[in-house]
Amino acid sequence: MSSRASHTGAGRPFAGALVVEAVIASLRQTRQLVSGQARLEESNVHEARKTLKKIRAGLRMLADAAAVDLRRANELCRDLGRLLSGLRDLDVCLLTLQGLPRVPAEESRGLESKLRSRREEIHNALRPDPEADAEIVEDLKGIEQALVDLNAGAFTRPRLDDAVDRSRLAGVQRFQAVQSDGSEEAFHDLRKAAKRELYQRRYLADAGASHDSRLELLDVLGEHLGRHQDLSVLRELATELGGLGAGLAGVIEDEIVTERERCLEIAGHAYGCEP
Repeated sequence: MSSRASHTGAGRPFAGALVVEAVIASLRQTRQLVSGQARLEESNVHEARKTLKKIRAGLRMLADAAAVDLRRANELCRDLGRLLSGLRDLDVCLLTLQGLPRVPAEESRGLESKLRSRREEIHNALRPDPEADAEIVEDLKGIEQALVDLNAGAFTRPRLDDAVDRSRLAGVQRFQAVQSDGSEEAFHDLRKAAKRELYQRRYLADAGASHDSRLELLDVLGEHLGRHQDLSVLRELATELGGLGAGLAGVIEDEIVTERERCLEIAGHAYGCEP
């Protein structure tokens, strides 16, 4: 049974069919963003990375809800996201650097120049050739066909809810790891878990579910975890490029400490624990 053919007796599509169709729509959007481009613009890279994360969250929800094997589709989306990660990291570093207060002008200008040069190098290295572009398109089409072939009726609302709750429980575990570990990797893992649950809940909300009070909380948590990650990446790249002066290093550290405290506070509310 095609995902497009699964409906309730009253003619309204099952939640599962709507979720499958939403994931397919995201795949098509990604294909438009990354294929046939002579140069990947900053906005395209940002949207493609975000959409790929949303697709992977949807694939995980469907796989957990009906025990279907979508690992290959997930891996293809992951690999494409990694292909774009270098450009996205540099774009984020430039934006983060420009928004930092109290950074000595000379340090800021020097690092910005190095970041832009590195970004241009990666752009040139990733300039798509027709063969690579065609491969990306075929991979995305293959994922889309795998979704079209699913029996969307198997993805009942209770099963989808259970799948989302698995993601919530994963977030609880990641938060506990942050409390006991506190490493940048632990914060990054918490961000991935929070984003996965957020995207999955949005799929259900868009499919006509009742208001979900966790959406706003997870959205705010994701924003702060994202800024924490952006600051960490900026420090890492600045060190790698030889552009981490004492003034910049101090500002980044102060900002990271502030974001860590805020992340722990919000995560405590999101996962039923005190920071």
